[in-house]
Amino acid sequence: MPEDNLAQFKKILANLPEDRRKRLYERLHAMPASQREAFISDFTRKYLSGQRKHPSKKTGTQVKANVSGKKPSSPNGSAQKKAQPANAQKKAQPANGQKKPASANNQPQKKQPSPAGKNNAPSKQAANVKKQPVQQTGTKPKAAPDKKLQKAEPVQKKPVNKKPAEAPKKIWKKPAKATVEIEPVNIEPIEIPEEPKEPPRSKEASLQSVAIGILMALLIIGFGYVIYLFNKQNIDKKFNQMFGMPADETIATTPDGLGIIGSEPTFVPTDTPTPVPATPTPTPVPLKAEHPDLTGKVIVIDPGHQEFPNTELETVYKGSTAEKDKATSGAVGVNSGAKEYDLTLKYALVLREYLEGCGAKVILTRDSNDANISNIERAKIATDNKADCFIRLHADSAPESTIKGVKVYVPSTGSYSKNAVKEGTKLAELVANEIGSTSLGVVQSNMYTGLNYADSVKSYQLVVGYLSNSDDDALITDSETPYKVAVAVSEFLK
Repeated sequence: MPEDNLAQFKKILANLPEDRRKRLYERLHAMPASQREAFISDFTRKYLSGQRKHPSKKTGTQVKANVSGKKPSSPNGSAQKKAQPANAQKKAQPANGQKKPASANNQPQKKQPSPAGKNNAPSKQAANVKKQPVQQTGTKPKAAPDKKLQKAEPVQKKPVNKKPAEAPKKIWKKPAKATVEIEPVNIEPIEIPEEPKEPPRSKEASLQSVAIGILMALLIIGFGYVIYLFNKQNIDKKFNQMFGMPADETIATTPDGLGIIGSEPTFVPTDTPTPVPATPTPTPVPLKAEHPDLTGKVIVIDPGHQEFPNTELETVYKGSTAEKDKATSGAVGVNSGAKEYDLTLKYALVLREYLEGCGAKVILTRDSNDANISNIERAKIATDNKADCFIRLHADSAPESTIKGVKVYVPSTGSYSKNAVKEGTKLAELVANEIGSTSLGVVQSNMYTGLNYADSVKSYQLVVGYLSNSDDDALITDSETPYKVAVAVSEFLK
């Protein structure tokens, strides 16, 4: 940076109020080093030009003149005074101070232009003589003439024949140089130009930002999905526990894009269960006197599982890439050794007889244990018959032996999914109250193939208890429980 600019800027700062000086320092420190020199030069130039534009305000030179009792000199003014002859005032007045008589021949002579004051009129020179008497070197100034006489007759001057000795050639300094010696004065605030605002972003830049945001979101989702694949077993347990589901109620298979995993509820016992006798022929089921009238209703009942598993795969729901086994054999009682596929068939036979006694048309998806029917085929029986209600019967197993109670699963898709939770809650409470158990509520899920493919009708998967719990095992295998479940279901369907 030029030294004169820096010196002038420092002197300007010394004359500014403390608060303005502090703001300038803060702004300079906040600027990049590459912008400070341009800012100081621009500020100094605007400050000095602001002084020149307002001559009525005091400058440092004017303050010096006032201190010495003199008016500030200007190039033209000083030239005028120096251009006047030393004896111009003496010859313009009589020696005795009296007025010289006027005559017709006494006309004002034309002024001979002086080297420095060519454009100044005689009247202005007279006024200057009146206001500022010229002091001559080596002579005693005479008494000032009478003011009345000066006003009565203009002062005449004789042409100057020789150049005055007091008018040497003088090189005037530039105003910018003269302001170097500035004394403290009151200066009005100078507006400091604000930093230019950033131009508005173009559409291309905005679209680029949106694309980057979407890409980052996809990367985060993909990273989370990879973590899930390596920890899906633990995550599934936590998820199931959040919704009151048994932690290991499903067997995980290949997940699809929506994170659907697991197969139909199943349980593989560690010990060889005790043999279970063949299903006996059910005795006639009596109706309660206050049974509901279900005439005209079509009810499809699916006894969960089958004796021989079908390990062929089928998709979990329409359009899904996730697949499950077509059918499994189910759980086994922890104490009784009862098999789920056999218990569900017993419950279905009692339920069919009771509902038919109430006037309903009942269809079973299977009526024997050695059937081979997939979960999609079971759901298709319900949709093909345009069932008013599709009920799947189960008796599940959980990894923790303390889990027990009645639970209902409902699909998360289909035209009835909106009210499915409310209706499923009612079914769980009715069954739990009738058999003397506890309701575990409802889980709305798309994990169960038989529910997903039957979501065009009202579908419910009823878990009457958990064979992994000793209390539920005894309750489920009790001979009176299937009848109580049938009574509760009939109340639900009315």
